Amino acid sequence: MATAVTQARTGMSAKEADALVVDLTKKVYDRWAQVVETTPFMKELVAGTLPKKTIQEFYRNWASFVPTINSCYTTQFYKHLWFFVSNIDLMKPYTEKVLDEFGHPEPPGHIHILLSTGHALGLTNEQMLQTPMLSSARALTDFHRTLVNDGLIHEYWCSVLWERSFGETCLKWFKALTTHYGLTPLQADYFNKHHEADTMDHLGREEHSAVSKKALSRLLQMGVIERPGYSMEYCATTPADLYAEMLNATYRATH
Repeated sequence: MATAVTQARTGMSAKEADALVVDLTKKVYDRWAQVVETTPFMKELVAGTLPKKTIQEFYRNWASFVPTINSCYTTQFYKHLWFFVSNIDLMKPYTEKVLDEFGHPEPPGHIHILLSTGHALGLTNEQMLQTPMLSSARALTDFHRTLVNDGLIHEYWCSVLWERSFGETCLKWFKALTTHYGLTPLQADYFNKHHEADTMDHLGREEHSAVSKKALSRLLQMGVIERPGYSMEYCATTPADLYAEMLNATYRATH
C-alpha cells in the first residue's frame, strides 16, 4: 500500500503563484459545472418546475450555513494574525469584504437580505437560523469549519475559491425566482447582491473572489505544506461536491 507523504512547496514567484491560483480556480469552475449545474434541482429551478417546497427546504438549510461561513472568514484574522501583519496590503481588501458581509446595507449586513428573501419564500427567522439542518445537507458547513479549526492557513483560502462559481449560480437563482416563482427583484435581492459581490467589483470594493485569490497567491509565494489527504486541489474542489450534495439532499427530502 502506498504511504501518503506530506508535500512541501517552496515559495513561488508571484507569476508562478498567480498561475497556480488560476489553474485551481478553473478546476473549481469545471467541477461546479459538472456536479452542481447538472443536478435535477438546478435544471428544474432554471426551468421553473422545481416545487416551491424544495426551494424552501434548500433555503432553510442554506440560511443556516451562511452565518457559519461568514464567521469562519472573520476567524482567519484572529487565528492567522501573523499573516495579515506580515502582509499589510492585504488587510484593506480583507476588511472591505468583512464590511460588505457585516455592514452593508447596515449592520449586521447581508443577514438582512438573507432573511428578507427567506421571508418572501414563506420562511420564518426561526426556520432559517435555529432549525437543525438536514444531516445530509450540513457537510459543506462542517468541511469549512474543520479546515478553519484543524487545517493549515492555505487550505481555508483554497476552500473558498468557489465564490465566483456560486456568484454565477446566484444569477440563475435570481432569474428563476423573479421569472417563475413570483418574487420581485427586491425580494430576491439576496441572490442578486451575491451575484454582484462574488463576480464583480462593487461599492468601490473588489469582488469577493479576488480577495481570496490574492491571499492564496501570497501564501504560495511564502511556501506551503500540503497535508496527506488535503491537497490544494482537494480543498478547492470539494466544496462544489458538498454544495451539490446540499441541493441533492433537499431535493430528496421533498420528493
